[in-house]
Amino acid sequence: MPKKNNPPRLESVRPGSPASAAGLRRGDALVSVNGKPVRDLLDFRFHSSDGSPACVFEREGRKVRVAIPDGDAEAFGLQFAPMRFRACGNKCVFCFVDQNPPGARPSLRFKDEDYRLSFLFGNYVTLTAVGEEDLERIAEQRLSPLYVSVHAADPEVRRRLLGLRKDDRLIEKIRFLGERGIEMHGQVVLCPGINDGSVFDETVAALAGFFPAFRSVAVVPVGLTRHRRLLPKLNPVTAGAAKALLDRISPMQRRFRTVTGESFVYAADEFYLLAGRPVPPASHYREYWQRDNGVGMVRSLLSDISRNRRRLPFSVPRRTRFRVVTGTLAAPVLESHVLPVLNRIRNASFSITAVRNRFFGDSVTVSGLLTGRDIAAGLRSGGPFDAALLPSNCLNSDGLFLDDWTPEKLSVRLARPVRILESFTDLRTAEAAS
Repeated sequence: MPKKNNPPRLESVRPGSPASAAGLRRGDALVSVNGKPVRDLLDFRFHSSDGSPACVFEREGRKVRVAIPDGDAEAFGLQFAPMRFRACGNKCVFCFVDQNPPGARPSLRFKDEDYRLSFLFGNYVTLTAVGEEDLERIAEQRLSPLYVSVHAADPEVRRRLLGLRKDDRLIEKIRFLGERGIEMHGQVVLCPGINDGSVFDETVAALAGFFPAFRSVAVVPVGLTRHRRLLPKLNPVTAGAAKALLDRISPMQRRFRTVTGESFVYAADEFYLLAGRPVPPASHYREYWQRDNGVGMVRSLLSDISRNRRRLPFSVPRRTRFRVVTGTLAAPVLESHVLPVLNRIRNASFSITAVRNRFFGDSVTVSGLLTGRDIAAGLRSGGPFDAALLPSNCLNSDGLFLDDWTPEKLSVRLARPVRILESFTDLRTAEAAS
């Protein structure tokens, strides 16, 4: 998958470091470790896992040989340039990237399709572009777990969904990896009328044949924004479709639990909220395999506030009106289950702001896809408040909202403090610091 002749290069060499003393410079390429060619930083990590690896760097034909103690490049004084990742060549009919509004930042327009991102960060990968050499590398270097976008086991349906010209032999690849002990988790983006019904049954059955190597399957509703001009027409997941899906997987889950002790196939929280049904208990989700995929987030939140209610602050130093920001879908759950607990805190009052998504459209209802502008608009229209509380999933790894706003910018625009919470128990720390 990675280009073979594109080894990692040094972005910087710390002055006065052992690396600088060895003659290494910015731009030098790491071409081998312990005699093994290096394609990327994963190769470096793998080949330098034991001892002090012998590394060969190259600059305009000149080679510099160094041993990096314990393989600790940073301590040695090296900073590598970020890895370049493979872009996706599929034409998925439901691709969310294709549904971005005009003018979205470049990073939102990049479609990644790289098994290394799946291993490193839990990104979902179709495995379409993964060849024999890639499979061998995944097995050899134990790049596990991987998160696989399956969508359908039936080759023809998968071809239609992913826009493929031919069968990409997904099931063969899963079998190869499973036999070599690679753990996998899969997802099915449910597109009503295409991969639901018997097609979905076949998909779950095919993947269950590889349990426990294939550890879990998440089914998530297709996300449709208001920016779908010239894109294929797709049916949304309605309340009726959500109920049908939950009714379909319930007996599957019971059978799997009887045989394996695990539910194996899990519905995203959106299905339960759309259907107006309670989310399952914490025991249903086992290790919360796919929490970041929206599977079990609600239960995790409810369990967290129930388990840790005694860790919430008894009071806050001054009277404060807090507004809790969320998407429109989860707002009723927070209203009924979370606010009663929070409003026991003395000197504090809590209310919910369910933010309407103008960036993507009203059909997008989750907090993780809210922009700073939309949050600001929602908070301004909801009455007076003293501080805003936002879930951490509103921000990316760089601390930015989808429109490149920062929490600091949002705070300035609102003239109010904005606090990002991993858990409501963070309120104790936030108030102690205020």
